[in-house]
Amino acid sequence: MSREEAHRLLERSREVRWRFPSSSGSPVLADQDTWAEQLLSEKESFSAAARSLIESGDDHEATELAANVWRLWVMAGDPLGGRAFLAAVLDGREEEPSRAKALALYGDGLLAFMVGAHDDSRARSEASVQAARAVQDPEALALAHLGLSRVAFLDGDYDRARSLAAQARGFAHALDPALGQAPLHMHAQGTRLTGDYDQAAGLFEESLVLNRRLGDLGMVGVELHNLGHVEIHRGNIDAAERYFAECEELGASDDAYSAAMTHLNRAVVAFARGEYERARALLGDAESILGEADPYPAPDDRFELDWLRGQLAEASEARGVQ
Repeated sequence: MSREEAHRLLERSREVRWRFPSSSGSPVLADQDTWAEQLLSEKESFSAAARSLIESGDDHEATELAANVWRLWVMAGDPLGGRAFLAAVLDGREEEPSRAKALALYGDGLLAFMVGAHDDSRARSEASVQAARAVQDPEALALAHLGLSRVAFLDGDYDRARSLAAQARGFAHALDPALGQAPLHMHAQGTRLTGDYDQAAGLFEESLVLNRRLGDLGMVGVELHNLGHVEIHRGNIDAAERYFAECEELGASDDAYSAAMTHLNRAVVAFARGEYERARALLGDAESILGEADPYPAPDDRFELDWLRGQLAEASEARGVQ
């Protein structure tokens, strides 16, 4: 690819606007489907342009292009391809910290997280924080801290996950509300798994309102699911059942994982109402589906599965004593 064509694609990348800059929302692109299809069809051209810019000595421009378009690989469902694209730009060269470098590092951290490369995700997120701090760019700082929050959450360090997410929210405060979507969600999740269900409920409710306003129905369903479980732990069974019912109405059982979560949601309500055998059967259905579709559920869902199993075991033991 000629240097001129590479620079044309760099200019094109500067025109791309992302509806959900954290890439936690769906759809990701701010524009219409036709524009998205055109960009996706040019994915490999952008990759070639980045290589051409590097070969021409335009390393900073290559990093900027990567920072602008790595989300195309998220849209395409090809995180490994996205990591290969970013590795060609980020690895093997010394480059001064910049906003673009911090954003590209965040992107690779997220893609690594998506494919289960958690050590890589941690390293990229830490490097993103360092670059963002060097240039003091609010968006880069927000996303870099968000990346570290995700890693801490997966590590089970929920206090740290909550703290990092709160910091990310602070950096995002004056920016596009969509940038605060994922930091708010992670703040709520970290708070929930520390056991502070009252504060978690308030944060999830705030997140639900934000996602309704943004029109992200996928995240609306996620937060309805999460609120239902928080309300179960708070002893508000009717409220939990309402959240779960709305979640189902949004089509939350359209894939195997979501179907398993629907069984889990029904199971915790049944348990809370004293319907232990029904709860046990529903939990068994959930775990059977997960065994085939995804034996490693997200930490929050794993917690609820384990919690319910433990509660049912205690209930059985208590009945046996009686």
